[in-house]
Amino acid sequence: MIRRRLSSLVLVALAVACTKAPEQPPAAPPPAPPLAALPTPTAAVATAAPTDSPPPPGIAPDWTFPKVTDQTASNGLLVRVVERHALPVVQLELVITAGSASDSDKPGVAAVAGELLKAGGAGKWASRALLDAAESLGSSLDVLTDRDSTRITMAVTKDHLGEALDILAAVAVKPRFDAAEFQKLKRREIDRVSSLSRTNASWAASMVLYRELFQLPSGVHPYSRFDANPKQLEAIGLADCRGWHKRQVTPKNAFIVVAGDVEPKGAEQEVERAFGSWSGERPEAPSLTAPMPPSALTIFLVDRPSSPQAEVYVATLGPERQSADWPAIRTTNQILGGGVAGRLFLDVREKRSLAYRTRSSIDAVAHGPSPIILSAGTQTAKAGLALDALLTHFDAMGKAAPTDDETGIATRYLSDIFLVGVDTVGAIANLTTDLGVFGLPPDYYDTYRAAVRNITKDNVASLAARYFQTGKALVVVAGDAARLGKPLSHFGAVKVVDAEGGFVTKTTLPLDPTATIELQRINGT
Repeated sequence: MIRRRLSSLVLVALAVACTKAPEQPPAAPPPAPPLAALPTPTAAVATAAPTDSPPPPGIAPDWTFPKVTDQTASNGLLVRVVERHALPVVQLELVITAGSASDSDKPGVAAVAGELLKAGGAGKWASRALLDAAESLGSSLDVLTDRDSTRITMAVTKDHLGEALDILAAVAVKPRFDAAEFQKLKRREIDRVSSLSRTNASWAASMVLYRELFQLPSGVHPYSRFDANPKQLEAIGLADCRGWHKRQVTPKNAFIVVAGDVEPKGAEQEVERAFGSWSGERPEAPSLTAPMPPSALTIFLVDRPSSPQAEVYVATLGPERQSADWPAIRTTNQILGGGVAGRLFLDVREKRSLAYRTRSSIDAVAHGPSPIILSAGTQTAKAGLALDALLTHFDAMGKAAPTDDETGIATRYLSDIFLVGVDTVGAIANLTTDLGVFGLPPDYYDTYRAAVRNITKDNVASLAARYFQTGKALVVVAGDAARLGKPLSHFGAVKVVDAEGGFVTKTTLPLDPTATIELQRINGT
């Protein structure tokens, strides 16, 4: 109907136009201005450049982290309540302050035991019935094991709070450790790491990087294991999982975060009801000898025969997570390679096209120094050039202060990024969990943001000079050793590691400063 009406209107307009008197010819256009009056192409481009006059930064939004109310249950379990009443939703995180660092002489046991708490059934629920019980509440039951914690989580509407707590309590206090489920879970884990050792260069490089970064003169540092290997997983038995649970999963070695549409008193009463029968002492804290940062440039090449790509890492050790230097080291990292405004992205990736991915990061740990890691994913032929670029930026960070613009962009980003990351109850719960895992005070995020905003380029320069020292870094490259051995030997002696043979060193290539660092491309790699 609309199309027909439009067609009629067009016909009427045409008819009217045909009956109008002829129009006079249009007047001649005004003469063109002389060439001298026209802007030059260079001036026009310069005026239109979008980065010449960036808009001034706005006022940092006023924001404070929600109040964390702490109460200790009768059995020693710490209850942390964060009120957020926007939606009738509650996020629950039961946190055992023991992760893969608690594996001791059984690498992988914490991850397997943690997953078995859910997969093996608990309390009155068999394996499948336990997951069905969580789903009947419109939720899912998840277990995450990282280096320093095991987190058992659920998110429910507020009317299901008590039922969800009953499920979490059963998982923590009364796991069934079903033997058949254990065997299936163990086989999946072995298949996972076997596949990663063959196909994932980042995983293979990380296995060597953490082993060497946390190497001790004697003994094994708990953080030196990035993951378990297939042989280590084969050695885990069901009794090992039961033993880990008995030692580590106790109320005095845990805390629970209840975030969302709850009142502190009501939440604490529900936790006391569900977990009151749980007992057990805090296990003895492991002895963590502090590792030493690299004292020289050490190079490891994880062999991935015929790989067309390479992963390049440069690493050292930074400050502790609880250190007053944390705001400054985060700012330093942001300037170096924390995003698309970082030096690594702008130079190594965009300007020189030496990598398809670059970044730098700080891997926070609960105890001792945290790893600082620069990385690049690149083609095999460009791996030597990419390493040279990473080392150049590593050295430059410690030698000269950043610009005021670099510092301002980094501090504003770090200060305001919380506003993006705290838009859900789940995000608030995760941040609250991190406070407990890393031993930080309840008002930490507010004081951290204030500290970040006050960081200057001189603060960055002073801190970077301590941690980014020329010739003192660990280098790990995962790629084709047959092609990459010679280019990497330009920088120092190269230890070639067998990824599928337990990550043992199979040969060492001597330093050859005359070796070229750029390879001829073969089939585009």
